[in-house]
Amino acid sequence: MTVLSLENLTVRRGPCAVLSQVSLSVAAGECIGLIGPNGAGKTTLMRAALGLMPSEGRSSLADLPVHARAGQAAWLPQSPEIAWPVTVEHLVALGAMARGRPAGHPSVQHAIDRMALGPFRSRAANGLSGGEQARVLIARALAQDTPLLLADEPVAGLDPAQQIRTMRVFRALAAEGRSVVVSLHDLGLAARHCTRIIMLHQGGVAADGPPAQVLTDARMAEVFGVSLFRADTADGPVVQPMATVGP
Repeated sequence: MTVLSLENLTVRRGPCAVLSQVSLSVAAGECIGLIGPNGAGKTTLMRAALGLMPSEGRSSLADLPVHARAGQAAWLPQSPEIAWPVTVEHLVALGAMARGRPAGHPSVQHAIDRMALGPFRSRAANGLSGGEQARVLIARALAQDTPLLLADEPVAGLDPAQQIRTMRVFRALAAEGRSVVVSLHDLGLAARHCTRIIMLHQGGVAADGPPAQVLTDARMAEVFGVSLFRADTADGPVVQPMATVGP
């Protein structure tokens, strides 16, 4: 089953196409890492797919009425802020409420458990550390309990252990038949936890496929300007940028 379909998606800023003629689909059960250099169009792609900015072409999500999108996709933007002195439990419950569900819906407790937020549930969310707030906002998106989760650099502010735990949660969602599209700069996390990687470069798709097929030496040099160290371990593949290459 396809949960998102993009056809010739193009986003312009003035005469310049920030994203140009992107076509792809996301199937149920995929954990997709969206990677690319700064300015490649990762955030633009997700926002345009959700219908949050003007675009040309077609997005199956943007075609839906606004209230229907909340039942199909949860959105976790980059570097969101918690401005309200509400409890962690109440803030996570807003995810369920976005779909018209009660604050006591089972998805709320499930999200709290998945992000290990039980000890924080009664604390004011805006009084937590930056990394803890990031986990609360991920839990809010999980509580929405949608077929698709779009997350823009959700692990950027987390410590290494929480980065791994969060990526494991995303992979578990895919194993349950849901889908995740997550933008990442950590190529190692993408290689180890994603079932598929979409690499953006200069506003288009440079590569799309399993991690081993996308993260080649030639593409790393061309798109990112780096060389890679690789190793296979019992815990999965290790991919680490080592040095810059080229001019």
